[in-house]
This record gives sequence, C-alpha cells and structure tokens, in this order.
Amino acid sequence: MLWCAVAVVVLGALYVVVVAAGFAVAGSLSVPLPDPWLGLAEVLILLLAPVLVLLAAFLHAHTEGSRRAWSLAAFGWTAGAMTVTTTVHLVELTIGRAGAASAAATPGVDVYGFRWPALLYAADVAAWDLQLGVALLCAAVALPDHRFRRVRWGLVLAGVLCLVGLVGPAVGDLAWRGIGIAGYAVVLPLVCLELARALRARASGSTGSRPRGRGSRARGR
Repeated sequence: MLWCAVAVVVLGALYVVVVAAGFAVAGSLSVPLPDPWLGLAEVLILLLAPVLVLLAAFLHAHTEGSRRAWSLAAFGWTAGAMTVTTTVHLVELTIGRAGAASAAATPGVDVYGFRWPALLYAADVAAWDLQLGVALLCAAVALPDHRFRRVRWGLVLAGVLCLVGLVGPAVGDLAWRGIGIAGYAVVLPLVCLELARALRARASGSTGSRPRGRGSRARGR
C-alpha cells in the first residue's frame, strides 16, 4: 500500500504542474487545456488510474470486521470511476483528435473535447466528482486505526470537495468544477502523503518491537 500512496503523490504533483503550465500558456482558466499539455495530463491520468484502484484494493485487503463493507464499496466505486476515466482519456488520445473535427459536422452535439457540454466531458465529471467522491467517503469510514485519523479526515474533505464539483454541471457554471479538481488533484495527493507517512511509522514501530520480543524470549530461556 505504501508504494501506491507514494505513486499517487508523485503523479498528482506532476498532474498539477502540467495543468498549471497549460493554463498559464492559455492565459485563461475558462478555456480548454491546450495541447501538448492536455495530452500530457491525459497520459498522467492513465497512469494514475490503476494506481488508485490498487490502493483501494490494498485498503480492502487490510480492513477487518464490519468495516470491510465500506472498504469494498470504496474499491467498487474507485474501480468504476477509473474504468470510466480511462476509457474517456484513451478515446481522447486516440480518435478524439480526429473526432473533434467531425463535431463541427454535427450541430448541437459535442462528443469529444473538454468544452462544456460534451459527452466525454460529462462522463469524466461523473467519474471524478461523483464516483470518486463517494469512494473517498467510503474509504474514510473503512479506516479504523487511530494512526490514520488525519488520513480519514483528509479523505472526507477530498470526497466532499469532489461532490461539490458536481454543482458546476448542474447549474451550467464550470467554475464550480475547480472545487472538485482541488479535491482529487490537490487534497487527495496530500492525503496519500500523510498515508505514506503513517504507514512508514507503523512499519518502523512494528519492526522495532520484534527484536525486543525475541530478546525477552531468549532471556526467558
């Protein structure tokens, strides 16, 4: 689980840098992210998706008792979200560029691209804001150890921010989406950084206790 948490931190940081650089070049947050920054961001998402699924799987494998229902729900929602977003960004990277030209031949219908409203954009919003938001809240409930208290509250914050991002498509003002993006692109990597720290602390604590146990048994002999 530790390496998955670290990978989310690294990929999340790269994603933020790429997106920030892209919007800086574009000169506005109200326009779609231009290439090559959009392509780089999509590649990072394709790399991040399986890591998030593995992290949710490890969480479920290490959860005990009645909380396993919550960890299973977290895994299911995460897997669903990452399946959708992987499909969206793979389509965008392959036929999306060519399909953008054909959108002009279909008045009123925008399938490709990330200018609202667009079919693939709506699917990606559902994945990251709705499905992942629910997954993060379920994961927060699944964590029982007092060592993960900060992680739990961080997951709650990230999940709530993701769900608030749904207000944008609902009211037609995509500026609200920035709140959801902050949830999964900023808060979630920070939560994974804290998770990695907590996991390392727990591992070092359990490792340090073993020699004492062996020594006490040896002295007992």
